[in-house]
Amino acid sequence: MTKIGRNDPCPCGSGMKYKKCCWLKDKIVSPEIPDEVMNKIQEFQREEMERERQYGKTRPIIHFNHHGHKLVAVGSQINWAKEEKWKTFPDFLMDYIKNTLGPDWGNAELKKPYNDRHQILQWYHQTCLFQQAQIPGPNGIYDSVPNGFFAAYLSLSYDLYTLRHHKLLQQSIISRLKLKDQFQGARYELFVITTCIRAGFDIKLENENDRSRKHPEFIATHKETGQFISVEAKSKHREGVLGFPGKRKADEEVRLRLGGLINDALKKENSRPLIIFVDANIPPSVAVQMEIRPPNLLSRVLDQIKKTDCGRDKFNLIVFTRSHFKTS
Repeated sequence: MTKIGRNDPCPCGSGMKYKKCCWLKDKIVSPEIPDEVMNKIQEFQREEMERERQYGKTRPIIHFNHHGHKLVAVGSQINWAKEEKWKTFPDFLMDYIKNTLGPDWGNAELKKPYNDRHQILQWYHQTCLFQQAQIPGPNGIYDSVPNGFFAAYLSLSYDLYTLRHHKLLQQSIISRLKLKDQFQGARYELFVITTCIRAGFDIKLENENDRSRKHPEFIATHKETGQFISVEAKSKHREGVLGFPGKRKADEEVRLRLGGLINDALKKENSRPLIIFVDANIPPSVAVQMEIRPPNLLSRVLDQIKKTDCGRDKFNLIVFTRSHFKTS
């Protein structure tokens, strides 16, 4: 018989890899393990595989009920509230971001006129208006598709939760998020780190206080292959967007102009494969047109960068995103 590899499709026809399905059952042949126990193990493996498919290779949500309270473990922290307050995970996230950023800071921002508030508190204000317009179901739980403001607010909270759950949340990034002039860069770094976590990487953050050299945001190690990569994150500032000063331009006036960001990323000291995340920060209408007809501008920018380095690419991969621009 041909030996079945751990990563081969399982011969039982489940569609999963052999190691995720019947490998354990075939490996352990002891009559001391009842079939129902083995079935439970396999059921857990299937559930874990489905969770990874939906949410990536993050640690599972750890929660339980105790004497009328809901307890949620986040890294080494334990958070709790009345069961009726945290009926769903989004309920928990709504409180988690407030506690992480500090209720005193949030309340101080809410006292300001709307246009003077930090971007996060503008998202929060619009989230509350959205929630007030929803109708709860018979079980008291709301079921709706979030608008842009709500999605932006919850995704920020979820990324903060993910970092702490993986013991990577530093006070420095929390402080930068609360500063208007540093919010956009800090938010994008947070997004990039959690994206790499979901992709199955272990993260080692660089020392932000080390001014002796230019270094990338972090070093990532792929758990399955052991591949080391350096990761750099750059987000394009645009006037009147995400708290950046100035008047917001009309969509048709927006231009990419990303060459400077890419060149800045390439200046970082690095001896590993380099992955650059670049947030073009463009409105959806412009992004849709670019998906239909990709601009030659990006190709020209990358060709010019290659020419300056004897025809070699200094990077291994560039990931372009357009997130965080418009939240309406």
